[in-house]
Amino acid sequence: MSAATLTTSRRDLLKAAAGAGALLVFARPQAGRAATRFMGEIGPFVRIETNGAVTIGFHVGEMGQGVSTSLPMLIAEELDVPFERVSIQAMPLRLARNARGQVRSYLGAGQSTAGGSNSVRVGFMPLRQAGARARRMILEAAAERWGVPVDELTTQGGVVRHAASSRTLSYGQLAGEAAKRPEPVGEMVLKAPEQFSIIGKPQRHLDADRIVRGEPLFGIDAEMPGMLHAVIARCPYLGGKVDTLDEAHGLGLPGVVALVPIHAANAPAAPLNPKSTPLAEGVAVVARSFWEALQAREALKITWSRGQGAAADESSERAYADTWAKMETTPGDLVRKDGDFAGLQTPSAGRISAKYEAAMVAHVCMEPPNAIVSVDPDGKRATAILATQAPDAGVTVISSVTGIDPLQIDVTLVRMGGGFGRKFDQDMVAEAAIIANAVRRPIKLVWTREDDIQHDLYRPGACHILDAAVTPQGRLVGWRHRLATHSRLAGAAGDLAPKLIEYYPDDFPAGHVPNMQVEYHLLPSAAPRGAWRAPGHVVNAFAIECFLDEIAVATNQDPVELRLEMIGAGGALSYMYLPQMPRRTFDTRRYAAVIRRAAETAGWGKPLPKGSGRGFAAHYTFESYVAQVVEVTVADGRLRIDRVTAAVDAGMIINPNGARAQIEGSINDGLSAALGQAITISDGQVQQRNFNDYEMLRMDGAARRIDVSFIESLEPPHGLGEPGVPPLAPALANAIFAATGVRLRKTPMWPDLRRALEAKTSKAPRRS
Repeated sequence: MSAATLTTSRRDLLKAAAGAGALLVFARPQAGRAATRFMGEIGPFVRIETNGAVTIGFHVGEMGQGVSTSLPMLIAEELDVPFERVSIQAMPLRLARNARGQVRSYLGAGQSTAGGSNSVRVGFMPLRQAGARARRMILEAAAERWGVPVDELTTQGGVVRHAASSRTLSYGQLAGEAAKRPEPVGEMVLKAPEQFSIIGKPQRHLDADRIVRGEPLFGIDAEMPGMLHAVIARCPYLGGKVDTLDEAHGLGLPGVVALVPIHAANAPAAPLNPKSTPLAEGVAVVARSFWEALQAREALKITWSRGQGAAADESSERAYADTWAKMETTPGDLVRKDGDFAGLQTPSAGRISAKYEAAMVAHVCMEPPNAIVSVDPDGKRATAILATQAPDAGVTVISSVTGIDPLQIDVTLVRMGGGFGRKFDQDMVAEAAIIANAVRRPIKLVWTREDDIQHDLYRPGACHILDAAVTPQGRLVGWRHRLATHSRLAGAAGDLAPKLIEYYPDDFPAGHVPNMQVEYHLLPSAAPRGAWRAPGHVVNAFAIECFLDEIAVATNQDPVELRLEMIGAGGALSYMYLPQMPRRTFDTRRYAAVIRRAAETAGWGKPLPKGSGRGFAAHYTFESYVAQVVEVTVADGRLRIDRVTAAVDAGMIINPNGARAQIEGSINDGLSAALGQAITISDGQVQQRNFNDYEMLRMDGAARRIDVSFIESLEPPHGLGEPGVPPLAPALANAIFAATGVRLRKTPMWPDLRRALEAKTSKAPRRS
C-alpha cells in the first residue's frame, strides 16, 4: 500500500473493511493524549474476520525486546479475546501530511521509533483504548441485533453474551455489522487491573518458533526483485577522504555494475537527532551479488587521505592522558551545586577520592547494519525495506538524499537482529539511498562485521574524579564528581550542550548529600558517537556505585546499609532527564525497596567460601529502579560469575517472560562490555576489527545463575530494555573487590584483573 494513499480518511478504510466483512479499528487517544505523551492517531490495529480470526498489529520495530508480543497483549486484553488465538502482524509505516504541511507518522510523530525503552510505557494507554474501542463496536452491533441495551451485554473469550436471554454471538459473527458502525468517540472505560486475564501473564514471544526454525525474518534476509548488492569501502581514518581511485580498474572487476562515491557532505540532517547523520567517506561497490561486491572491494586500487586537524592522528591513549591532566587542575562546567563542597571543612574522618575510567564501546548487533532502497527510474518514488529503530527518520533521510516527497516513499519495517541504539541512527539508510539514487535500481547494502566495528557510532568513553567528605561517624556530607566524556552531542548541530546528554544531575546520591558539586569536561574525539543502551547511565553508574562501595569500605559500613541510611525515610524527588523534556519522579522509597529485595534474595551478608565475594549496585534509568547483586569466585587464576540477582521495579509488568528476558539479556550484555570490550584509536584509526580483538561474552563466561524478581506494582509500565545494564558493571567490580581485594576502576575490567591475577598465580588467568 502506498504511503500516499494513507492520506485518505479513516472512514474510507473502515468502509473498505466493512465491505470485506471485517472489523478494522483505529484508536484516538483524545483526552488521554497529553497524559500518555502519545501524540497523534494510531491504527488500524485490530482486524476481526467473519470467521472469528483476530489479527493485531504492532507498530514499533522488533529487535528482540518483545514488542511484537507485549504491545498486542495490551490490545487483546481490552478486546477480550484469548491471546493464544491472536495472530500478530507488523504494521507498515504510514505517513500523512498534517495541517502545517509536516509529514508525520500516521501512528503519531516518532511513535514507530524504538528507543529510550519507551515502547510499552508510551503505548500502554492508547493501545488499550484501541482494544476497548473495538470491543465497544462489537457490543453495539450485538445490542442492535438483539434489540437490547448495550449495558446488558458482556464479553468473554471473543464471545458476546446476553445473560437475560442466554444468547451468545461470536466476534466473527458480529464483525461485519460492527465495522459499519460509527467509531466510538471519547475515552473508553478500561479494565481494572484485577480484571486482567492477559496483562501480567507470561506469554511466549509469538516469533519464537520462526526464529528457532531459522526463517528469514530479519532485514539482512530481505530481498527486492531485481536488486543489486552493495558494500562500501570506507576511509579507515576518522574524518579522512578518498585520495585516489582507479575507477576503470574497479568497474572492470567481475560482477561490478557501478562505483558510487559516498561523501560526508551528502549526509542529511537526522530528524530525530540534533546532530547530522555521520557518514564515513568512501566508495560504494555495486555488483550482481554480495560476494562479487565484497571481492571487488578488496581488489579496489584506492588510497586514502587523513582527516583534518586532531582527527588525522588521534590517539585515544593521548586523549585520555591529556583529559586526566586537565581534570586534575581545572574545574569543569557546573552541572549541579548543592551547598558548598569547596568551602566544606574537612571532617576529621577526612576525604576519600578515586578515579574511574570507561572505554568507548561498539554495539556489535548480531545482525550488522543493512538497508534495501529502490528509487524509480524517473526519481519520483522510492521503496525501502528497513531494519531500523526509527523508520520515520529513515523516510526523512531518504527524502533528504533523493529529493522525493516523503509521501512517495514506501517503507516496509522488518525485524532487527539487535539494535541497542545502533539502528536508531540512519547512516546505513542514507548510504543506501545515495547508492540507489545513483543507479536507479533496487540495491541492498550490507555492512560486514569489520565495517560495523570500525565505523560504528560508539558509546562515549569517560573519565571520573570523585571526592567525598565523611564525618567521623561515617556520614557522607560532601560529594564532588568531575566528569569527562566524549559526548555524542559534541560538535553536532543544534544548541544542546554536550554535558546535557552525559550526566543526569538528579541521579542518586543527588538530594542525599548536603554539599554536592558536579562538573563536566569534554573528552575530545573525532570518532562518531551514538546512543548505546542506557546512554550516559552506564558509565556514570559504574563510577558512582563503585565509589559508594569504596566509601562503605573506608568507613567500615555495609554497602547496602550505607545506601539505605542515605535514603532514610525516602520520598518523591523531581528528576530531570533532559531540560526540554517533562520532569519525572524519582521515588526513593521504590529505590530502597529494590535495594532490600535484591539483598534479601541474594542472601546478602551470608558467608561465602574463600575466594568468593558479592558486590552490590543500584540505579534508576528511564523511570525503572533496578538493584543487582553479583556473586563471583576468583580462584586458581580464574574469574567465575556464579550468580547475578536482580530486583526490578518497572511498574506494571505486561509480559513477565519478556520482562525477565530483557533483564537477563541486559546482564549478559553488561558483562560483555564490562569485562572485555574497548574501542581504541591510534594513528587516527579504530584499532579493533572483529570479534578476535573486540570480544563478546562466551557462554562459559556468562553468569551461572540469574535470578530476577519484579516488585508487584499497579504503577504504569516503565522502561525495561535498558535499565538492567547500568548496575551490572559496578556490582561486578564490587564483587571482585570483595573476593580478591583488587579494586578495579576501569572498564573493561579484565585486562587489569588479569594483571593482578598474574601477579598472584603461575596459572594463566581465565574468565571462566
